[in-house]
Amino acid sequence: MITRRNMIGALALGLMMLPLAANAADGVTLKVAVVHAKKAGDQTDPALANIQGSLQKVFGGYTAFKQLDKAELPLTASKGGEVKLPNGKTAAFAYTGKKGAQHQLKLTIPESNVNVDLRAPARKMFYQAGMKHDGGILILALYLKDG
Repeated sequence: MITRRNMIGALALGLMMLPLAANAADGVTLKVAVVHAKKAGDQTDPALANIQGSLQKVFGGYTAFKQLDKAELPLTASKGGEVKLPNGKTAAFAYTGKKGAQHQLKLTIPESNVNVDLRAPARKMFYQAGMKHDGGILILALYLKDG
C-alpha cells in the first residue's frame, strides 16, 4: 500500500538525485586521435583500422594515415582539456553546452590562429584538419561520449 509518507520519501529522494543527474548531463568525454595524413604511400596504421574507410572518404587526396597520439578528455563547462600536437603546438578544447542533440565545443590553437566553434552529436566521429606537418597534414579525429 502506498502511503502519503512513502510518496513524500520517494519524492524527497528523487529531488536529492536531481543534481547528480544534471551534473552527468553537463559534460562530455572527448576522444581525440591525432593523425598524420600524407599523399605519398598507402599504409594505414592498424590503430586506425576502425576509421580507415572514413578517413579515406573524407580525405580522398591522402593515402597514408598514421596515428601519432590519442587522448581522452573529460570536458565540462568549467573544465577544458588540452592535447599536445607533434608540431609543438597545443590544441585546447572547451565544452560550451548542448543545444538539442548537438554538443558545442570550442577548439583553439593560439599559435596557429585557430579559434573554431564545433557542433556535433555524441557517438559520431568528426574531424578537424588542415595544419601542415612533415609533408602532409594533421587531422584531429574527434568522438564525443555523453557525460
